[in-house]
Amino acid sequence: MEYSKNHGQALASLGIIERPLTRQNVDELAAVAAQNTVEGFIAQDRLDFDGAVLHWSQVFHALYPELDSERVVKAAEAFVTALFAQSKLKDDNSDPYVRVHSETWQYVRNELVRMCGFLNLPASFGIETSDFYRYHSIHDDSYVKHIIEFHRVLMRRLTGEERAYRELAGLYLSALSLHDQHTIYGVKKARELMNLYYTILFEAKYGAVGVKN
Repeated sequence: MEYSKNHGQALASLGIIERPLTRQNVDELAAVAAQNTVEGFIAQDRLDFDGAVLHWSQVFHALYPELDSERVVKAAEAFVTALFAQSKLKDDNSDPYVRVHSETWQYVRNELVRMCGFLNLPASFGIETSDFYRYHSIHDDSYVKHIIEFHRVLMRRLTGEERAYRELAGLYLSALSLHDQHTIYGVKKARELMNLYYTILFEAKYGAVGVKN
């Protein structure tokens, strides 16, 4: 488990999410979460651990505003630690067999399960997310199943039922694939899809009909 050098800065960056929610609040939350998701992955690509933690703290704060800031930042640190570990595993091993069977995946899984503990998510979310990255690392299409399954768990946590999890999984997969192109066009389109992704997610969480202007 790594800790960001700027742990305090990440804590201080988390503002208060206003209540009651309005249509404008939901749109703003979606924009913040989308922007920081893409920037978090870009920071990871640049090996900027502290920057990635800062961005993912913002994402988790938007998703789980009921949690205190310390838990949110610790969750972000655990998540980014897992991201860096799986990324290094891919960079260090070109052999698909070694990639998918490495003992490092247990460490990645453990960190993601730790993250779940901070966010009050079932451990299955961390396990499915770990397996998503595991099979994505060798371009095995079974990773799509794990993306769908971790969204099923996520939506149960956020809405109490399995709402729109397939649609959200498809948008997340498309946005991630565009980002993986590492082009200006890919990043631009990834931002657009992530904004739509979080808009649908927050509408499902707070009720599209119940959100008033």
